Amino acid sequence: MDMFTTRTMLAMVEEGQKSNSTWLRDRYFTNRPTFNTQKIDFDIIGRGGRKIAPFVNPKVGGVVLTREGFRTESYEAPEVSPMRVTTAEDMLKRLPGETIYSAKSPTQRAAEILGKDLSDLDDIITRREEVMCAEALFQGKVTVKGEGYDEVLNYWAHLETKEQPKTTLGTKWDSADAAQIMGDLRTLRRTMIQSGGFTPHELICGSKVLDTILDKLTTAKQLDMRRVDMGAIDPQHLPNGVTYWGYLKDSGLDVYSYDEWYTDDAGKEQPMVPEKLCMLASPNAKTMLAYGLVALTGDEAIKFYEGARVPDSWVQRANPSGRIVQIKSRPLPIIQQIHGFHVIEALA
Repeated sequence: MDMFTTRTMLAMVEEGQKSNSTWLRDRYFTNRPTFNTQKIDFDIIGRGGRKIAPFVNPKVGGVVLTREGFRTESYEAPEVSPMRVTTAEDMLKRLPGETIYSAKSPTQRAAEILGKDLSDLDDIITRREEVMCAEALFQGKVTVKGEGYDEVLNYWAHLETKEQPKTTLGTKWDSADAAQIMGDLRTLRRTMIQSGGFTPHELICGSKVLDTILDKLTTAKQLDMRRVDMGAIDPQHLPNGVTYWGYLKDSGLDVYSYDEWYTDDAGKEQPMVPEKLCMLASPNAKTMLAYGLVALTGDEAIKFYEGARVPDSWVQRANPSGRIVQIKSRPLPIIQQIHGFHVIEALA
């Protein structure tokens, strides 16, 4: 079987999908449907109501109640398609870690190069997915800029500013005391429950927000680490970069930080969680990381594939000449119940 066919490479990609830098994606976007269209239709579910059943005399009959509303959005899933070139010279040279007097054939080296290239390309796409999920959670939008793309997918666009799940504090925490911080968290937690019907259980902190909380709340003895001691949360089993800092009894929140970075398109390193923000989160909110339909152009026809990753390969004679390996994907993070999360601009 040809190792460069889409079918063969797809099995290699699926086997190698093990990344430790996707905590936001893996925790809050566990639903991963694939679609057989490039445009993805989804429902944004409203806040919901708290109507109670009316009393009605049997002689009068029933009372008609209106259904709670929702809004249908449609976005075209943006495509990412990184690729690598393997030249004849690459197949003849010794690979890193290979013995100097190795008897490997160029074909054997080509197979090893293919495996590493697929793994690297998959990691690059995975990191892009994590950035998109972070943007959706902390900004309410996903910015898509690149070749042929210049748009913003804004999930909060239909909301008035006061209805958006984001609060800019009047008194920032760097100039507030512990009582003020705890009061703000209680108020925002209560507001989230009242406006959206979701009870937040987690507080995800940027690095500077975390430092402020640790400095002020630890002194006030508000952080309880007994859940770690009793085995409810095991720091040894948390993903790389994720740290559990304790339980805020006053507001019923588990405090986490996520130390992970990425290099943006301008070449600047950025934190996955903005330093001066934190977020109240309910893992039960409806979300999904959807994947749109991918098209591959072959020698005879265009073929369409439904999936999270679709590898492709061909021989190129133009400069640089060699074997091209590419992985295509069309990921789109979607928060259907946007009031299941609430962003706090906590620091000046």
